[in-house]
Amino acid sequence: MERSIVVSLIGRPNVGKSSIFNRLVSNKMDKAIVYDQPGVTRDRHYAISTMDELEGELPREIILVDTGGFYPDKIVQSANDKNAFFDIMVEHAHTAIEESDIVLMVVDVREGFSPFDRIVADQIRARKKTPWLLINKYDSDKQLGDEVDFYSLGVEYDDMFKISAANLLGITDLKKRLQEFAARSDLKTRPVLQMGVTPRESVVAKIAIVGAPNAGKSTLINKLVGSNRSLVSDIPGTTVDQVDGYFDLYFGKSVSELNSISAKSEDDDFQKDYDLYRQNNPAVYSAMLKAYAKEEGVEDEELELTEGDFNKDQSEPSSKLSFDGDKSDNSLWRTVHIIDTAGIRKKKSVEENDIESMAVYTALRAISNADIVIFMSDASKGITHQDRRLIDISIEKGCSVIICLNKYDLVAEELSDKREKKEWMDDVRDTVPWLEYCDIVPISAKYGKRIKELRQVIARTILVRRRTIRSGELNRTIYKLVEKHSIMPERSRGAYLKIRYATMIKSTPPTFLLFSNRSQGIPDNYRRYLQKGLREEFDLANTPVHLIFRSGKDLERIR
Repeated sequence: MERSIVVSLIGRPNVGKSSIFNRLVSNKMDKAIVYDQPGVTRDRHYAISTMDELEGELPREIILVDTGGFYPDKIVQSANDKNAFFDIMVEHAHTAIEESDIVLMVVDVREGFSPFDRIVADQIRARKKTPWLLINKYDSDKQLGDEVDFYSLGVEYDDMFKISAANLLGITDLKKRLQEFAARSDLKTRPVLQMGVTPRESVVAKIAIVGAPNAGKSTLINKLVGSNRSLVSDIPGTTVDQVDGYFDLYFGKSVSELNSISAKSEDDDFQKDYDLYRQNNPAVYSAMLKAYAKEEGVEDEELELTEGDFNKDQSEPSSKLSFDGDKSDNSLWRTVHIIDTAGIRKKKSVEENDIESMAVYTALRAISNADIVIFMSDASKGITHQDRRLIDISIEKGCSVIICLNKYDLVAEELSDKREKKEWMDDVRDTVPWLEYCDIVPISAKYGKRIKELRQVIARTILVRRRTIRSGELNRTIYKLVEKHSIMPERSRGAYLKIRYATMIKSTPPTFLLFSNRSQGIPDNYRRYLQKGLREEFDLANTPVHLIFRSGKDLERIR
């Protein structure tokens, strides 16, 4: 299906652009925050929407662009004013107009005609575009005639649409016209889309950039994507909505590792099995255990492996990462979906029922849907208590975590040599000792320093997160760890913990099911000991490791 045209929504603030955008996208979950206050949408938001309203006509995919409120004049003069970034929003609106095949100019029939509407229309025509006029908030025939004043904008009658995004009135007719226009478009003469709008290769991971306000998240996504996808200013809180983009990563020969399993895929059998298990379905759980045991050549779940069994060559060793290869070979590249989120402040600093509350909710939702979280922190401030809490939330959600210390250039000026820089980094690590498995990458997003290193860390993390570990290797490692350091679980009456069999039931993140003589009373520090041993043996950097213990009594209880 061809993504044939680009359609942007332009208009003055609070006329309903984001509501229309969400209606046209037709996803179950709204892409843009909608709030009855000007200035909520600030960045350009892109989405793919399928127009399939006409019988006998092929469906057409279009690229929709939502924009912030269009301020033709610089209504804010003071750079210290909290709304000073609206000047930057004008540039984003101009960019959206220039890259569009159709400009949908939105006006508010309730407020009536405004001189700003004429200025907006003139700005669109100045860029050699002919606008379609969407007269929004037209909720009933009682408003008939209220649209007359908008005829003075000089838009052809056939290109005027009376719609209500709230009540879906007129949306279907608009979709039909967009589908007709897309069908008539000459795809050969399509303008080149801005970088990062759509994926170029297969998407292998979703990354959320998270952090406190003004940490440099928007600057980083623009550097990675290679274009100004996200609005950047020195004012904290500039980003409200999440901003999506795409960039390519080179994986070299290790790209074959990505073809084995789909990250967070609904078609992943291991994921399905695990989800069913989590729902406490006894029949499915029992069948799952038998299937895994049969696959690995184990007929009895209670079979206790011996040291001799572990020394056998039961499986091939884990594959090693290799980034060698021809970088001009497109088959060795993959695309990553990246999301810029709003800065998250302490809960007591966020007013209830405010735009910031919705922005924080959207950011936390992005964490839940992400494979990897790049946590941005101001290097001059270090990793704060609020930062640590957000990192912990990301890990609780099963995300791999990469810590970026941005604005490192400001810190490096005060560090005279490599020794001082190393001591500074050691001090940073000492503030988060439980994250010894996470990479900490000092960067300068503004000047593009060490972005190459960050890209390599991202590629490695994706590969690690997607790795599968054969049960033979896993059991040999578990056996050595338990033999090296054995414990008596609580209330075990002097019995030592024995792990009879272990298997990896899912990746993304790595999750292991351990059949043992005891599943309760295992201390947290022993769980961490096993997790650390597995990370070191299989190089599971930046990712949480989940362990699930089950005993024979557990199996009897659910049968």
